[in-house]
Amino acid sequence: MEQLETMTFGQLKKFITELDQRGVRNDTKVFIDTGWDSLQEVNADALKVISAFPFQIEDVLTKEQYGGFVREEKQHTQETIGEKEPVIVIEQFY
Repeated sequence: MEQLETMTFGQLKKFITELDQRGVRNDTKVFIDTGWDSLQEVNADALKVISAFPFQIEDVLTKEQYGGFVREEKQHTQETIGEKEPVIVIEQFY
């Protein structure tokens, strides 16, 4: 199973410090690159701290295991493993 490295708050703080040192201004816009032809704007109120649970799911075709996280209020949709933890999310709803 390939596991992506999830960004931590410490890594985010370090990156923000580096941005300050590179002269990024307070009015610089933030976007998400979703792989499509254009960038997606991030709403100003999109950053949240929520509770989430880790889970694992099996691909029905390859039988490979993939990990993820599910919001606490949607915990019933997955068979969770591990303990609830606080996470930072970008809520980008349309």
